[in-house]
Amino acid sequence: MISLLSITLFIVLMFVGVPVSASLVLATILCMVAGEYNLILLPQQMGASVGSLELLAIPFFILAANLMTALGMTRRIFDVAEAAVGWMRGGLAHANVVAGVIFSGISGAAVADAAALGSISMKEMPRLGYAPPFAGAVVMAVATLGPIIPPSIMMVIYAITADVSIARLFVAGILPGFFIAAVISATIAVLTGFRFTPAPEPTTFSGRKLLKATWSAALALLAPVVILRGMASGWVTPTEAGVLACVYALLVGVLERTITIKGIVGSLVETAEASALILFIIAASSALSYVFVAEGTAAQLSQLMASLSIGTVSFLIISNLVLFILGCFIETLPAMLIAVPLLVPTAKALGVDLVHFGVVVIFNLLIGFMHPPIGIGLFIMMSISNLKFGELAWAAMPFVLTLVLALAVLTFVPEITLWLPNLLLPEPGKSGR
Repeated sequence: MISLLSITLFIVLMFVGVPVSASLVLATILCMVAGEYNLILLPQQMGASVGSLELLAIPFFILAANLMTALGMTRRIFDVAEAAVGWMRGGLAHANVVAGVIFSGISGAAVADAAALGSISMKEMPRLGYAPPFAGAVVMAVATLGPIIPPSIMMVIYAITADVSIARLFVAGILPGFFIAAVISATIAVLTGFRFTPAPEPTTFSGRKLLKATWSAALALLAPVVILRGMASGWVTPTEAGVLACVYALLVGVLERTITIKGIVGSLVETAEASALILFIIAASSALSYVFVAEGTAAQLSQLMASLSIGTVSFLIISNLVLFILGCFIETLPAMLIAVPLLVPTAKALGVDLVHFGVVVIFNLLIGFMHPPIGIGLFIMMSISNLKFGELAWAAMPFVLTLVLALAVLTFVPEITLWLPNLLLPEPGKSGR
């Protein structure tokens, strides 16, 4: 009863305009008072939840993304993508997908990808004749790749919460990331090819232009390779990979003479603000999760599932429905931190691979990034354009529908997610075949 009260209070507080972080804390305090818990447990739980060394990856990956944007690396990555696929109908939209795949291997966050790519695409695409709402929808869809393709901030948080290997989860996101990118490109091809949305005529492919853009962006393009190679070889841990990404960005800035004091200071300020908010939400959600555990909500949910004789398939369907509904009303990160402690015990009891389940959970909630009423991607696009909420939400619907189909495939074909980690990082006692 206390757990239901806490979620209800949280949603109500958000709907009346209270910030997410404050809503979490207020809902937790009120429920702890109702349940007669000692309130000293609140700061204790919040402090303990952010004391993990692995969480250091969050500010470092955010800083790396901010540095690469400030140093012009994002712009050069986008130029390469445009030169590579600009000859296709809807070429600039497809270029967003290619650039998103590359930038996802650096940033690890949907918000960072949306802001970085949106600052370019929301100017270039309307100028060339694309409908502005379509341009915004493309950027939002592409931004969902950020937390799927490693490194990923959400994967770090899920791995800590569900007690699974961060390295295996990172590797597990590679093939699903490329699959999702292909689905987004297919959606763009249908929308532009069948004239559902205006698109300029394709340009002539120029190998010279591609080579020139690639040469100019060579060091920027190597960033994801350096990061992933460092983790795959064991040279750095996922946490240290964030430091490596920052050092690499600064090194590129020095070599290309694009580094400035103003750019570094701006990146540090943006990183501090974003990291503080994320870590505070983690701390507040952890305290709320403590109430769930203390009330036995997770155990009761597992017992209910067992009493209903729900199998793996039914559990995955129910979980996806719950997560999708949750994602409609709660931002991605707090939604995951609330749902994971409730769903993981049942998943484990049913023999669901927690790495596969993690990719499903993260991708499901990411779809909520671009649909109302709380889709943060909609508000980001509104902030960097003159578009209205309804325009963006309507333009995003084709992508939401195809991404839901992609979610169904990833949910019921776990081999897409697990083949690569089982090959490269097999669990003890399991074959890598």
